Amino acid sequence: MALFLLCALLIASFFYSTKVFVYALMVFFVLFDMLDGFYKDDKIYAAVRYLVPLILMGIYLARYNALKKSDTLLFYLICYLVVLWLVNAGDLIITSRVTMAVLITLLMIPIGKHVATRADFIQEFEPYNRALLILLPVYIVLANKFGFGESYTEEFSTGFLITSRMYIVPIVVFLAMHYVITNKNRTFLIKATDATFILLNICILLINTRRTAIGMLFLAIAVYAFFNRQMLLKMVALFFVLVVSLIVSYPLYEARLTAQLEKRDRIQDLDTYEEEGRVLETMYILDYHQEKKQPLQLFFGVKLFDTREFGVKYFGRDRPIHSDLNMLLYSTGLVGVLLFAVFLFHYFIRNNHIISPSHKTLYYPLLVMLLVVILPGRFIGTLTFAPFLLMLLTTIKHRKATTKPELSTITIEENANPLLALQSTINPNVTH
Repeated sequence: MALFLLCALLIASFFYSTKVFVYALMVFFVLFDMLDGFYKDDKIYAAVRYLVPLILMGIYLARYNALKKSDTLLFYLICYLVVLWLVNAGDLIITSRVTMAVLITLLMIPIGKHVATRADFIQEFEPYNRALLILLPVYIVLANKFGFGESYTEEFSTGFLITSRMYIVPIVVFLAMHYVITNKNRTFLIKATDATFILLNICILLINTRRTAIGMLFLAIAVYAFFNRQMLLKMVALFFVLVVSLIVSYPLYEARLTAQLEKRDRIQDLDTYEEEGRVLETMYILDYHQEKKQPLQLFFGVKLFDTREFGVKYFGRDRPIHSDLNMLLYSTGLVGVLLFAVFLFHYFIRNNHIISPSHKTLYYPLLVMLLVVILPGRFIGTLTFAPFLLMLLTTIKHRKATTKPELSTITIEENANPLLALQSTINPNVTH
């Protein structure tokens, strides 16, 4: 079946080239999530989604000794989660599934730091990003044509890329816009293709009416413009073309957008935001701890990453906690919240002076995306975009402005074509 084929291809990419494996891993998670709704999540073979990449990533880390002394905090955080997994798990499948997803996401940081010393991930990921840029709208068109997946209305479906999985779209679109603006050597046909699919993906974001996804994209663009003022004219031109195209094509998606807004009319009424689920769950968590008065649960959490009973008790249905901050407080306790806060500060805020000026233009928009997701939630446990986002941030932060690899460090594995290896020695990649 398709899922096993994806796993086989990922394993093959690892043995072909560990460099290709890292790029393929980002695409693997998206493709797997596109298909995983065709099987039940409690089936044993669903574990390949987590076990295969986790095992391969473990081998990668060991092979290149990628875990350094500077990753001590990451080690403590992983140990804390593993201990809670053993002594404070909820439903075994739910806890295991989310915990493995979190571990995979966290391990992208040492992998990203290692990749940053050997390649320009952003530049070399461009063809993979273009593939995702095209694949995402094609998949969603098929989902609507054949009627699979979940949706707010019968008018529009995103297939199995539901809720937080759709956050992959603004990340891919933002990177595509960066490539269009900065890459001077691309042909007009390639740039026109990119612009067309950027427009299609933005239309999908608008129709889907996911506030977080839309906010991620437009805040990232604003921060990008602030740090990239020399490209401001190009950005304005691209933005103008996209806006005009959205206006001209409005009749094509008007019916679907209207149907979505009618179903989600509460997002248009600011007076109803105090009834927003994420606001209510915050109050309910405080109510829960006031009622239980159990210090161990307050400090170390209630059933690691399993909030089904919480949803049933307070919302009357199987609704997991949506906000990452609330999920951490409820599932890992105050100790877990503190560890994650220090972790984020250590890796993504502290020592940002080491980032070269040319890379800050891309780093801070992506950092804003991360913060936008974490506040309203659904970063934890979502493999579609979470490992990708941490990979991008880490490789950008630790990539030097000028890296000149020595001839002895160029291997056939890292540059499958020997001629390309020699060329990279003579003319190193230029970072955008």
